[in-house]
Amino acid sequence: MRRIENLSTNITGDEAGYRRLLDSIAPIAIFLLLNRFAGLGWAVGGATVWGLQATVRRSRRGEAVGKFLPLLIVYLLVRGLIGIITDSEDVYFGIGIATKAAIGFGLIGTVILKRSFLSQVLPTVLPFKKETIKHKIFSRVMAQMTVVLGLYQILTSIWDVWLYRHTSVDGYVVIRNLVGFPAGFIASLIALLYIDRSLRKADGFEGFVDLLETEEKNDT
Repeated sequence: MRRIENLSTNITGDEAGYRRLLDSIAPIAIFLLLNRFAGLGWAVGGATVWGLQATVRRSRRGEAVGKFLPLLIVYLLVRGLIGIITDSEDVYFGIGIATKAAIGFGLIGTVILKRSFLSQVLPTVLPFKKETIKHKIFSRVMAQMTVVLGLYQILTSIWDVWLYRHTSVDGYVVIRNLVGFPAGFIASLIALLYIDRSLRKADGFEGFVDLLETEEKNDT
């Protein structure tokens, strides 16, 4: 019986991973194909529709995006409509780049206001103990990583501007995603390792593995 449960879990995990991969690749493929054969308006519309349905499905699966679902849907709709109405590549991609930079500055702003973004969000995602959250090391590490995350958004937006100016639209979409996915993964891994190591000095924290095991027990 235990083997059946494990098999079921593995299949579910594989299916979820496949869906996430599809949700990452499909909008790119849709945009490239429609932009090549039908024009920018159709490309923007197709990518926006896929992004909306993917966002809603992720929310229904219980992924963290659900908390930001209304805001994300409004953003996708507004950006998509502006791109279709203006039929301008500069406007459509410019909105995305400007939004990323604004998010970066906003993240840094939360640290200046002594309410760092990660210190507010991570405890809602992972079951940190109260003594860990109250410890000064937790506040310091979350502030540091929020600033790093903000700088990452700003620097990648600068990279996007440079790339957009030096490539075609199709080249920009492909190169940005080919570079962005692995870069984001590596950056996230380094950040998690740093947080895991730094927080071990805080009371009640024994590592992310311990947190995940605690969360799994709470779910069962």
